[in-house]
Amino acid sequence: MSFNAYTELGKEGQWYDLGSKWRINSTFGWESDGMRGHVFGNTDNSHLIISFKGTSAGLFNGEPTGEKDKLNDNLLFSCCCGKVNRGWTAVCDCNDNKNQYQCDQQCLDKTITKAELYFDYAAHMYMDVADKYPGATIWLTGHSLGGAIATLLGQTFGVPAVSFESPGDRLASERLHLPRAPGAKNMPIWHFGHTADPIFIGVCTGPTSGCFYTGFAMETRCHTGKVCVWDTVKDNGWRVNVATHRIATVIEDILKKPDKFPLPECRVQDNCQDCGLWTFRDGRDELTAAGGSVGCM
Repeated sequence: MSFNAYTELGKEGQWYDLGSKWRINSTFGWESDGMRGHVFGNTDNSHLIISFKGTSAGLFNGEPTGEKDKLNDNLLFSCCCGKVNRGWTAVCDCNDNKNQYQCDQQCLDKTITKAELYFDYAAHMYMDVADKYPGATIWLTGHSLGGAIATLLGQTFGVPAVSFESPGDRLASERLHLPRAPGAKNMPIWHFGHTADPIFIGVCTGPTSGCFYTGFAMETRCHTGKVCVWDTVKDNGWRVNVATHRIATVIEDILKKPDKFPLPECRVQDNCQDCGLWTFRDGRDELTAAGGSVGCM
């Protein structure tokens, strides 16, 4: 389903046959240049899966969603709006020009609030489906950016979510101020990925990386919920390469070979830190410390 979210119904493209148990319930976003995907349902729509499309790789070949995909990636999964070095054009002006690793937190919050985030559209999509099928069990899924959107929604609405090769979504969750109640680590959220994917493990950074070359700042590695990791580098001799990030690699080279790649144990990602080199300055904290007011209670 995560793979099929990349293909519009009725158009040319690869598609996995899901068998007779599942069918297309509805589809969304294909008339625009933003978030896209499909809703799959069983025969009586008592079980529904919303699958969100991930980032389109075709930034240089006219993919309609390419630029908005890139904007969402750089806002949600970079330390400070994709400001990797002084040669980059960031997607916001929150970086301190005098200090490469200092970011204005208040500016960042405002930017994310005003930005055209897929998360907002996807939240409305989920609520529409939930309202239409109030008795249905709804799961969320997606690959890469689509997987992160799915897990962020899972955290928001308390529904199960499964991602594949998602960048670290914990920092995005904090910046979106999503609810984090006691026991949040035990929410039904699972991130499946392998150690040869530099985006999943948070090492697709630096001037020699494929992410840097295409203008992406994929700097996060910490995930919400639980991570389920195939150690393809240590156990199978794979080399770290952004080409292994593709959902087809997960399906054809891992999931279809269960004897060689049994399902991994899923664990909470403790002792994980994103953006350790960065300082996030918040003028609201300084105002409060000085005895000022930041708003009404």
